[in-house]
This record gives sequence, structure tokens and C-alpha cells, in this order.
Amino acid sequence: MKTMDPRVRKGIAVAALVVIALLSAFVLAGRLSDPAFHAGSIAALDEKKVTVTELTAAAAAGSVAVSAIPGDATTPIANQIAEMATYLLIVVGAILLEKFLLTMTCLVTFQYLIPAACVLTIIWMFTNRAVLLRLAVRLAAFGLVICLVVPASLQVSALMEDTFDTQQTVEQVQQAANELEQEEAAEQTQDGGIGDWLSGIGETITAGVSGALERAEQMLSRFIDAIAVLIITNCVLPIAVLLFFIWVTKIIFGIQMPATARGAVGAIHGRFRRKRAALREASARSQDP
Repeated sequence: MKTMDPRVRKGIAVAALVVIALLSAFVLAGRLSDPAFHAGSIAALDEKKVTVTELTAAAAAGSVAVSAIPGDATTPIANQIAEMATYLLIVVGAILLEKFLLTMTCLVTFQYLIPAACVLTIIWMFTNRAVLLRLAVRLAAFGLVICLVVPASLQVSALMEDTFDTQQTVEQVQQAANELEQEEAAEQTQDGGIGDWLSGIGETITAGVSGALERAEQMLSRFIDAIAVLIITNCVLPIAVLLFFIWVTKIIFGIQMPATARGAVGAIHGRFRRKRAALREASARSQDP
């Protein structure tokens, strides 16, 4: 059986790489970076943002309700609940960043990184420089990794949210805040209005301060649980998924490319060894009479 001419095979490989680069830059880049292509992921991120907004409103209402309890015993708890808005802003920023990266990473990968990897591979085919091939593979792998980070983190965070039931926690916080507001309104209107309530404020504090403290502490605990889950699912998990993909990529490179790496190191070592030998010979000749 007649084998194909190496030049013909090289020409076919170059043509295939050019086609891949053009398809990646002019077809896949636009399609995969289109928000309509990521409609499901964007809807999930919008739902998370709505949850954070509801929790922010519940935090504001809960802080007002707790601070309205007679006495100063619940004031620190009200301040702590009010400070939760700072952490919620971090979560909102992380959600907006994920929405941006969802489309931008695909655009960068398929419009720049994949074509650049194809060009480097073509140059390697004519120069046989192993460093170009390694760089091309790493560019392509890096592009695919950053494209998969956000969708994969959304899937993992969805599983975690189902486990901790974040939405139920938010509803419990809203319900606790509403109950405190209703209790305060009832106390202010009972026995003939605000004046009667003010006249009996000492009795109210003595009878109900322990129960109010307990409800305020429960509300703060629910806020902490909800915000902890939101921070983990929206801030920690994407970073963890990215590190996991990088670790897997390093393992793959370590399995598939050890011979190339050893060959490159051996070639460099041999070049320096020959250079040292040449320098020793030149030194010896210069010392001869």
C-alpha cells in the first residue's frame, strides 16, 4: 500500500487548521458568545439576583423591626442585621461578574485563543520547535477551561442550593421580619393608641424583652445562614471549580506530554554540554605554545 507523501499530509493538516481557526473566529465565537445561547444560565443568575434583592429588603425590614423593640438590648442585633447588606453587595457583584464572564470567555476563547493555537501549531509543523506546540495546546486548554468554569459552577451551586434550600431560608427571614413588624404595630395600637402604649412601656419590656431577644437572635442566625450559602455558591464555588479545572489540566499535561518535556530539557542540556566542551577546547588551544 502506497503511503501518502509527508508534504501532502502536512498540507492537509495546515488546511484543516486554517479551517478550524476561521470557523472558530467567525462562526463559533459569535454563536457561543450570544446571550441567547446562554439563556438558561443567565436566567439562573437573574433568579439568584432576585433572591439577593429579596434578602436585602428583608434585612432592611428586619433591622427596623428589631431596632423598634423597646429597650437597648436588641440594638446590637439590629446593627448586625443592617451590616449584612455589605456582604449582599459582594454577592451581587459576583453574580454580575459571572454574567459578564459567561459570554466574554467564549468570545475570547473562540475568537482569539483557538485561532492563535492553530497558528502556533502551523508554525510548529514547519519549524519543529516543541515549545510552540506546547504553547498552542495550553492556549486551547486554557480557553476551554475558562469557558466551562461559569456553567460548571452554576450546576454545582444549584446542587448546593437544593441541599440548603436557600429560597426557604429567605422566606423564613422575610416571615420573621413581617411578624416582628406586625407585633410592633399591634403593641403600638392596642389599649387606645400610642399614648397608652407609652404609658405601659415598662410593663411591656419586663414581660416581652426575653422573647423579643430570642426572635431577633433567630432572625440574625437565619440571615447568617442565607448569606453564607450565597457567598459560597456565588463567590467560593466558581473559584474552586476554576482551580479544579486547572488541576485536571495539569494532570492531563503531565500524563500526555512527559516525553516532549524531557526531550526539550535534554536538548537544552546537551546544547550547554557541547558549548562547555567547545569552550574547554578553545581554552586548551590558547594555552598551547
